[in-house]
Amino acid sequence: MRKNYLVIIDESDELKNAIYFAAKRSATTNANLIMLYVVRPAVNAEWAAVGNLIEQEETSEGKKISRLWSTLVEDKFKIKPQIIIKMGDKVDEIIKFLREDKSIRFLVLASSIDGDNPGPIIKSLLKKMNDLSVPLLIIPGLISEKELDNLI
Repeated sequence: MRKNYLVIIDESDELKNAIYFAAKRSATTNANLIMLYVVRPAVNAEWAAVGNLIEQEETSEGKKISRLWSTLVEDKFKIKPQIIIKMGDKVDEIIKFLREDKSIRFLVLASSIDGDNPGPIIKSLLKKMNDLSVPLLIIPGLISEKELDNLI
């Protein structure tokens, strides 16, 4: 079974380092790259129609962002990532997805470029580390592509 790297797509500045590392590793090890975008569900049940519209807009935005990153990866690394869109709590959906997809070997995240905290996903996942079914690779948010190339 081929190794798969999973990257969580969001709007964070550090995402570029996680994608760069995972895409480069995928290309050099003949692995697949999976990009997961998690849409938060609308919380106000009284306004179901508005909630549905918000969820549709967020899903559309998630697809747009994911396609942009996918195109960049294809152009630079000559691999075609798989894009997955899920709805729910981000950390719960990540853990659930890792349990369901046994082909994933590594979850790749990058730390925040703000030195005071690791970033919201990492911070939330640290509380649920025992629930992870694969190793978590944390790429420094401030590392350069050249430095990453030297590591890979």
